[in-house]
Amino acid sequence: MEQRYIQWGNSVEVGHGAVSGGADWKQEKLTSSSTTKADTYKRDTTGLYLTGQQQIDSVTLEASGREDHDEQFGWHGTWQTATGWEFVDGYRATLSYGTGFLAPSLGQQYGATRFASSYGPGIAANPNLKPEESRQWEAGIDGLTGPLDWRLSAYHYKVQNLIDYKDNQYVNLKSATIKGLEWTGNITTGPVDHHLTLQYVDPRDDETNKVLYRRAKQQVKYELTGQIFELGWNVMYQYLGERYDKDYDNNRDVKMGGLSLWDIGVSYPVTSHLTVRGKIANLFDKDYETVYGYQTAGREYTLSGSYTF
Repeated sequence: MEQRYIQWGNSVEVGHGAVSGGADWKQEKLTSSSTTKADTYKRDTTGLYLTGQQQIDSVTLEASGREDHDEQFGWHGTWQTATGWEFVDGYRATLSYGTGFLAPSLGQQYGATRFASSYGPGIAANPNLKPEESRQWEAGIDGLTGPLDWRLSAYHYKVQNLIDYKDNQYVNLKSATIKGLEWTGNITTGPVDHHLTLQYVDPRDDETNKVLYRRAKQQVKYELTGQIFELGWNVMYQYLGERYDKDYDNNRDVKMGGLSLWDIGVSYPVTSHLTVRGKIANLFDKDYETVYGYQTAGREYTLSGSYTF
């Protein structure tokens, strides 16, 4: 998959806030091949957006709108509104509502079959996929309690034509509802920063009321970051709760147990322009599956660098 992306934007201060607008363009290109043929698919998407924000005493108001022209699916508009109220110094309540649009990827429409293994034929592409359209609201409260910076939010997503999979192929579910609670917290103890996220999600197919495949209801992420002289480091822990998947050979649902993973990483600025980074994913080389019958990679080592001018 190749992607090209261009964006232009501008912002103007207005009153006790700002108005921003701009345009962007994205091109995706996919070459899908088999033993007998190779096909190339391309899609251009052009977007226009406008956002505004105003502060009125202890209340913050935000609104945004966006129009996208997808080469395949035409024009689609989305919008969002949000408000925040600092009811006590350091504590704020927020509420937002908006709409969404997500076109299927070229890989989902025309790509090679994914996750094929001895347990099943994998998931095949579907050129007839429709875009997802959604409505969502979120309510939250955040605050600074002593050294702890935290946020608690509840959300409710209603998605039409959710892209999922069934009978070895990507399909659109007529309607799905995803509800959840999320708590995030950040605190610093000496030279170490702690970042914790706790999440509970209830994702269901509206027609069958069944939990959507491969989606864990309970998720935990905990990251430690710090620096020793010039050497930056981080340790990441992730827990995924039980998930359901499909055993296509025996035409039955299977429950996949929860799993815990650890990653570590370091970074070092060799010069003022060059930074080198290293990472070990799945530190303890745990055997696990995120897709039934498809063994995920074991311990992985990554070395990368970035250069800024």
